Amino acid sequence: MRKQLVDFKLFQYALTSAEHGSFRRAAAAMNVQQSTVSRGVRNLELRVGAELFERSHAGIRPTPAGDQFLREATLGFDHLRRAMRQAAASQRGEEGELAVGASVPFTLFGELFERFRKKHAGVELEMIENTTSASSALVQQRRVDVAIVAKLYENGGVQSLHLGEEPMLAVLPRSHSQAGARRLSIEELRQETFILSASGLGPDIRDHLTRRMTKSGTEPRVQLHRASQCDLINMVASGFGVTIVVGRPRATIDGVVFIPLAGRSAISMWAIWMDSNPNPALKALLNVAQERTTIPRQILRGRT
Repeated sequence: MRKQLVDFKLFQYALTSAEHGSFRRAAAAMNVQQSTVSRGVRNLELRVGAELFERSHAGIRPTPAGDQFLREATLGFDHLRRAMRQAAASQRGEEGELAVGASVPFTLFGELFERFRKKHAGVELEMIENTTSASSALVQQRRVDVAIVAKLYENGGVQSLHLGEEPMLAVLPRSHSQAGARRLSIEELRQETFILSASGLGPDIRDHLTRRMTKSGTEPRVQLHRASQCDLINMVASGFGVTIVVGRPRATIDGVVFIPLAGRSAISMWAIWMDSNPNPALKALLNVAQERTTIPRQILRGRT
């Protein structure tokens, strides 16, 4: 049985010779000896089992079989070059896919991904909203490449980068007796019913309220809803209770007021990922993230 493996250089010799109409000119273009090109083409013809060129004193031209072969070979080389470019781009993080888990609202870290997309527009992003604990689990299971969360869980192999802190604000109806306050303590809201999201930051905010209120001997009344932050704010306007949001609002919303919380009422944002994740797009994102912060990366070691 004829051996089918062929050195790709032989294809290049044949394609360049056809382009220049001469082994001599092809050799000059490739900066090799003419004998190297002519022997390479002859070797290829033997492997293919057909003459690819008619040879004469005037030069060379493809035979009918050679013409068909070279058309197919050209298509193959185009695909190969494209595949090589794509592989190299993927290795540099310029193309590929990146799955991102998030318990933090996108508005709080959107600027990071705007910067990332300017440099790596070829990377496809998939955003998956979840709680902090669920997002952390997805990172460990390698179902997402990175997660933006508000709390760190000590697990082996997890690395983290602090992205900053965002203030917490109470959202009250405009008719509320405290609507005119410049700042509110959590204790001043102990009689309120807090409506929070069951996903995203909802559980983290509930835990924060519980820690703060138990110091004064009370427990917060919390209702978790499968609703977006926008829906919760509209529910506040309709009198269902009050809610807590993170980050300053970009616009006023009818029927409600946003009042900063006093004391240590802020949410830290962290990017977390597995140290063993080889995705080049992840490394590219982390490079962009580290450009915007001077806080060093922390390696978390602990329970697996």
